[in-house]
Amino acid sequence: MRLLQSFTYLSVFMNFFYTTKVFGQYKIKDSCAAFSLHIEAKNLMSDSVMLLYRDCDNISPGDTLILSNGKANITGQINRATEGILFTNIRSRWMDGPRVIRFIIEPGKMALHFTIRNDSVQDVIIEGPLSQKEKVSWEADNSSILNTKARYENEYIKLLHQNGTKDSAALKNREEIIWNKIGGFRESLITSALNYVKTHPNSYFSGYLLYYYKRNMPTDSLEKYFYDLGPNVIYSDFGKLTLDELFKLTNDWTFRKSYSDSAFYENFRKIKTIYDVSLTDLNGAKTSFSEFKGNFILIDFWSSGCGPCIRNAPYLEKLITMMKDKPIKVISVSIDDRVDTWKKSIKKYAFPGIHLLDKQGMLSTFYKVLWVPRYIIVNPDGTVANMDAPQANDPRLKFILTNLLAKNKSDKLLY
Repeated sequence: MRLLQSFTYLSVFMNFFYTTKVFGQYKIKDSCAAFSLHIEAKNLMSDSVMLLYRDCDNISPGDTLILSNGKANITGQINRATEGILFTNIRSRWMDGPRVIRFIIEPGKMALHFTIRNDSVQDVIIEGPLSQKEKVSWEADNSSILNTKARYENEYIKLLHQNGTKDSAALKNREEIIWNKIGGFRESLITSALNYVKTHPNSYFSGYLLYYYKRNMPTDSLEKYFYDLGPNVIYSDFGKLTLDELFKLTNDWTFRKSYSDSAFYENFRKIKTIYDVSLTDLNGAKTSFSEFKGNFILIDFWSSGCGPCIRNAPYLEKLITMMKDKPIKVISVSIDDRVDTWKKSIKKYAFPGIHLLDKQGMLSTFYKVLWVPRYIIVNPDGTVANMDAPQANDPRLKFILTNLLAKNKSDKLLY
């Protein structure tokens, strides 16, 4: 099932929110400050909502708020500006839609008022930050495109559900037509967004727009517009989240040098193959991948906050047992930024195999890993055999590894 940039399944979103950010490698400045949010809801039909946002520790609290007489309050700490996503239906698994409110959180006092009508959010009023007012104004200017796009997105979701219950060529054809229409509207919105970024480089909302559409534009274009952002925007969550992907995607070493910590940059420049990388093991010692030279290496990029990653653990154990006499090393590389969290998760979920921690993002940057779980297979000579292999719970992974082993054995017999 394809994922739309504008509406993503919640479990995937939670995975992304929790697991892909490694900011220690960058020349960035944190500015942690408090915010407070007052919520007033009418016709909610329940007494709870859920708020997602990233706090100063780069963690996304999924706070379920209990409303009393339709009101609730929440306080927290954020870095300059971040996105808040309010689920008015906590059973929903889509991060966009008629019952979801996305808004910009800045330090200070905020208030959010809304009404539920016809099972959708209406009459939304958000009081507080300037960037949110800019967001509302931009959305009003692009309301025709946004509303039409939203209607097609809702139809697309319904088609996905229908295709899940029956196989229909007509449904699939309609799904393809709707998908292409959504893509056209998205392109129009990107054009409008980039025009706004160009003329408002110091606005947190510009950072929001660039972050929101970053996967829908070429890397060189994203790099160009990122260069023009003001320092405060770059140091906000929007800037850092965009930089984290851009730093991995770009091949521009001048750009990398401009934004990376000098020690990280110098070490990263020396990497030619995986055998030049050393990561921390469970004992705190450095393990060089050169120790595994001559074997196939199956790298499982994962993180403690990633549900799909954790669910792969028992399948990894079976795979390791199956391949124990083969020249294959299964290595789970975590991109957690907290050693204690990493170790606790390994123990809690009985994660098997060899474990290494990529706290600085050295290996994930080298392989341009933007999300987890991500599986990469490396040949015995250090070249990549499969850059995007199936996960451990997918039977195709065993098939791919078996074929690689057979081909490798056959090649050796020729010499």
